[in-house]
Amino acid sequence: MSPTISIAIPTYEMKGSGPRYLSHLLETIRGQKFIDYEVCVSDHSQNDEILDLCGEYANYFTVKYFKNEENRGNCSSNINSVVEMCEGRITKLIFMDDMFIDPWAFTLINHVYETTYCNWCFNGFAHTSDGVSHERMKVPQWTDMMLEGRNLLGNPSGVSFLTDKFVGFDEKLNLLLDTDFYHRMRYNHGMPYIIEDILTSNREHGDRMSSSSINYNARIEHPEGGWLVNKEELDYVSEKNKDTREYPDETRSK
Repeated sequence: MSPTISIAIPTYEMKGSGPRYLSHLLETIRGQKFIDYEVCVSDHSQNDEILDLCGEYANYFTVKYFKNEENRGNCSSNINSVVEMCEGRITKLIFMDDMFIDPWAFTLINHVYETTYCNWCFNGFAHTSDGVSHERMKVPQWTDMMLEGRNLLGNPSGVSFLTDKFVGFDEKLNLLLDTDFYHRMRYNHGMPYIIEDILTSNREHGDRMSSSSINYNARIEHPEGGWLVNKEELDYVSEKNKDTREYPDETRSK
């Protein structure tokens, strides 16, 4: 029987720190009150440290591991690979160096999909440098200025979606992959639901580079930005004719 939630974790060595960060994340998963889930790992590592770690945690919950030897170093490719592994109705994406900080996180995420018509959602998030103290709490916000570098939704560790609604990450993008994904999810599935509770924390360290932490005019200052803006503007020519209702306040009839 398929689980309710799949936790999708793309992994790699991360300059040797990956296994340590992943172990911390898996501990926060182990502490969840909601237990109908699986953990899926697509690994770009060239050694077996993450494989061995997944074997250890398989004693506590279902872990599905895949050694992904294709397109090493391409984050989008690894995300797409791990989502393909997911059999749950809901997929919760999280990066290996981030973590859950609320033991009721899975319960709240499942509740949203049980009681609303949303196809995807974001949760509130914090930031941490040591994995213990969490600060700068943020509630995600949608902004039409996202293509200009104003990503107020956060990195993909805050997103979840119905697994069959996944539109895939563009493997041609390395820096703006999250912004592009958010726009295409909105274009295909309407506005996301926003969970205001702070459920995850993003670890800040020198090995991470995310478009969520960069503030620039994407159209001008980064080569991916101009390409992305042109791509999205073609989509939005017809968007006025699409249904972009917000679903958060609509409850599913029982």
